Amino acid sequence: MILARLSHAIRQQNWFAVVLEFVIVIAGVVIGFQITAWNADRAAAERADILTERLIADLRDEQWRVEGNAVYYAQVSENAQRAIDALEGRREVNDETLVIEAFRATQIFSFPVIRTTYEELVATGTINLIADEALMAAAVEYYETGQDDLSFQDRDRTYRYAFFRLSDRGLYNVLAATCAEPRLMEIGDYAALPEILDFPCEVEGHDAAIAEMAARLRADENLLPLLRQRAVETSIESSSQIYWQLMFERILPPVPGSE
Repeated sequence: MILARLSHAIRQQNWFAVVLEFVIVIAGVVIGFQITAWNADRAAAERADILTERLIADLRDEQWRVEGNAVYYAQVSENAQRAIDALEGRREVNDETLVIEAFRATQIFSFPVIRTTYEELVATGTINLIADEALMAAAVEYYETGQDDLSFQDRDRTYRYAFFRLSDRGLYNVLAATCAEPRLMEIGDYAALPEILDFPCEVEGHDAAIAEMAARLRADENLLPLLRQRAVETSIESSSQIYWQLMFERILPPVPGSE
């Protein structure tokens, strides 16, 4: 329709009409491009909001995991120290208590790092969509630091395997089922952390195995140095979480209703 009117105007040498038709065409093209750009910007903004919310959710889960690490390894360290005091004669305990404390000194906090959104941002090159520079900088620092590289724990888990070598399989299975952290614990459950490992625990029906295990623990001269190392390394692991705890408090918005 526009081309027909334009051709007619040119044949009639109606230059005003020609100019007017050109203006209409150009304006239509510009408006079309502008609408496309607006739609693209709106889609990018919506995508940015979604990715930001997801990143914050992941980091909130990591905030809980960091808090869990601090609490968990403090309790592992305390169990190790109590077992040391019992084995060195500074504390009198029955066989069951000694075995449980020595067992709990072997334990490892096994919640994996949650990094799905961060890896998506990196893989798709959309890090620049996160407008909160402090949030993104903290995420890069946290995820790229390498938690294992900063850990002081013995990667060979020497004490853990030394305990395994002294253990009766049936007794160990009962200890794992009744005296380790709850296996169905949910990420974000702060209420469960204070007694994540230090909760009342009884091992029934294994008196002979407990007596034999306690005797092995007391007789093994190589165990005490490993237990001392375990007490120290897990204490360091616990206290070293303070940097990440403070970082999360600084960059994450308050949870609605928490103030």
